[in-house]
Amino acid sequence: MNKTDNPIIKMLLWRVRKLKTEEVVQVLSIIASLQDRVFTLTDIVDELPKEISQNRQKRRCVGTLLKNLSEIGYLSKPSERKWVKNASSLSHFLNQFILELSSLEKTFYARPQQEKKKVLGVLEKIDKTSR
Repeated sequence: MNKTDNPIIKMLLWRVRKLKTEEVVQVLSIIASLQDRVFTLTDIVDELPKEISQNRQKRRCVGTLLKNLSEIGYLSKPSERKWVKNASSLSHFLNQFILELSSLEKTFYARPQQEKKKVLGVLEKIDKTSR
């Protein structure tokens, strides 16, 4: 799979239109490389290439990306300008939610199949009695 095909990266790109796929991947890798410590937007931007750090719109998009990551729970904001990771990487953070989603999907689809079997059983009984 190519990084442009990754559905999680595509979803993150929805709200940060000025950033390219590679730039979002760079931001995520910088965040993942930070040790467990408090960081600021400036810390992230300083690590990015000059074409991002010198472009005001892209810097603002990086801030929006951080905000989006905090909305899903990967980052927390202990103060107005500071961020903290809640997991070592985004993939580790999402892993638990993917497993939870899988179990939700299994329980949701299990019920309608059982109900269909019951309805078919009732219809078969009605058909046998009508003969």
